[in-house]
Amino acid sequence: MAKIYYDKDADINILKDKKIAIIGYGIQGRGQSLCLKDSGLNVIVSEIPGTPNYDQAQKDGFKVVSADEASREADIIQILTQDHVQAKVYKESIKKNLRRGKALVFSHGFNIHFKQIRPPKKVDVFMIAPKGPGALVRRMYEEGKGVPSLVAIYQNASGDALKLALAYAKGIGATKAGV
Repeated sequence: MAKIYYDKDADINILKDKKIAIIGYGIQGRGQSLCLKDSGLNVIVSEIPGTPNYDQAQKDGFKVVSADEASREADIIQILTQDHVQAKVYKESIKKNLRRGKALVFSHGFNIHFKQIRPPKKVDVFMIAPKGPGALVRRMYEEGKGVPSLVAIYQNASGDALKLALAYAKGIGATKAGV
């Protein structure tokens, strides 16, 4: 039987001194970024300048930077671009900035499962996959609820990947519904 985690199982305080980069401010990126920010976490956003999503991220009050800068500055790097561009963004902008103590996060496991992205063994790699679009994640968060999500640990370099994953899930409201 699957284990289901709730608010009581997650300690968001372990993320309070960390910087979270959201790479891609589309439907899932916007929803998760706003929830994490409203949960009191330090979030920066990477989006392509001149796009509507870039403009929206700025309107929403985020520091918008390149994927290279975001992944260099952040402790936790959530890749929320479209699946077919994730490997390119990873290889060009993220990979060189990964070091021990960082975590790489996904909301869809395609690029990890099919080995399009091969993270170094020194970083945590996990997935928090909300079972709904980012707009629903945001709406449920604003209503004090959450969207059920899946958690998966691919690499546990720190020994605390599950704790980080559950804290992230709590930051987007998922632990209210179950992870």
